[in-house]
Amino acid sequence: MKKVVFTDLDGTLLDLKTYSFIQSINAIELLKSTGIPVIFCSSKTRYEQEFYRESLEIRDPFIVENGSAIFIPRGYFKKSHSFNSYMIDRYEVIPLGKSVDRIRRTLAEKREKYKLKFSCYSDLEPEEVSTITGLDLKSSRRAMTRDFSETILRGHLSDACYQELKKEGLISIPGSKYETVIGSSTDKGKAVEILISLYANEFGRIQSYGIGDSKNDEAMLEVVDEPFLVQRPSGEWAPLEKTSARGVIGVGPLGWNKVAKMIMK
Repeated sequence: MKKVVFTDLDGTLLDLKTYSFIQSINAIELLKSTGIPVIFCSSKTRYEQEFYRESLEIRDPFIVENGSAIFIPRGYFKKSHSFNSYMIDRYEVIPLGKSVDRIRRTLAEKREKYKLKFSCYSDLEPEEVSTITGLDLKSSRRAMTRDFSETILRGHLSDACYQELKKEGLISIPGSKYETVIGSSTDKGKAVEILISLYANEFGRIQSYGIGDSKNDEAMLEVVDEPFLVQRPSGEWAPLEKTSARGVIGVGPLGWNKVAKMIMK
């Protein structure tokens, strides 16, 4: 039986404030050493996730921008599948979301219509993004390079705006720190289900695990065999509405390490 781990990043594998993975390295190496795939499933972009994948020498598929697309290294799966995909650089990409151009255009229209005061990545310079998020300039530029989503960094949308976004096939997803607008037909859960099916097609029976810290991870946790929640900085676990998950004592990476050891047993 093949074990597969799906994990959120911010506040889970990464420290919520510093975005550091130092505390998670040993657990990641343990999983890698036994051939257990570690699949990032985050609101972060392809370029952000590539930085962490390369730093940690992870070669498994990853899910970007809240389930908007799956990136699979070329040749990773040997067996064919029926999902629509295209090749870009060194990846096979299975798209699920709407383009960032459409999302940004719609947000600009609603901001003007309702006289709202909010700022997205596309409205700011890298230095401003760095100040708001605490990211360094290189990390800020990676976060700003998006394909399928846009994030509200300052200000808020209105109830009327949310309703109109819904009519146009878009939704806003709350994250650990900010809210992100994506296509309404996509979510982390759908992307995870697709990857689980690809692993099952390749290896047979799969045992899937999910690790998250926020409400934004619920769709992912709902579709895995064993879902886990690490503690938030407040010491609490995020409330879930549609599923239950095992609460692990330990904030962020400390809890993540405990889950990794459970998976290895």
